[in-house]
Amino acid sequence: MAKTTKGSGKDNRQKIIETAMAMVSERGVDKTSLAQISKASGLSKGTLYYYYASKADLIFDMADLHMERMTTALFSMIEGNSALSWESILTAFFETLLASEARSRLHLYLVREAVSGNDALKDRFQQTYSQWFGLVDEAYAKMPGSQTAISAKSKFLVAVVDGFILQGLLETQTTSVKEIVDLMLKTIDL
Repeated sequence: MAKTTKGSGKDNRQKIIETAMAMVSERGVDKTSLAQISKASGLSKGTLYYYYASKADLIFDMADLHMERMTTALFSMIEGNSALSWESILTAFFETLLASEARSRLHLYLVREAVSGNDALKDRFQQTYSQWFGLVDEAYAKMPGSQTAISAKSKFLVAVVDGFILQGLLETQTTSVKEIVDLMLKTIDL
């Protein structure tokens, strides 16, 4: 019998989610079982099943945490930047979202699930993307210069990030963040 650790409900839930995120990003969802997550987290199967009756329930919480972390990183990056420029915003945006292969794998898996008919995940993506669009719209409105097609520009920016996440995972030839940012600045009139 596996040795287990005791912790508060919040600690146990967090340990399960963190372990699952690491395992899913390494192995994929299909090759990661709740039993494997239980063993790797040091919690009994009973404890894991107390918090998550199914892998789908765990995936929903992973999606929430993933989206929350990405959104929090982006908000703090912009709010904490006193020298706000499009170059600094775009550089930080791309570096934040492209920095972690594990996070990118999880993001791509969740996107795949959302477009494959998981309406709850699709709703979560729509909410998060809406926040991101609003964040970019707000930053754009604070900048001097042209104020045309703000909404379209924010959607374009997020689409470019999603594309580079996919390319990074497929290990296509990499492009530097600086090159991406320079092109974005020229392309969308920033």
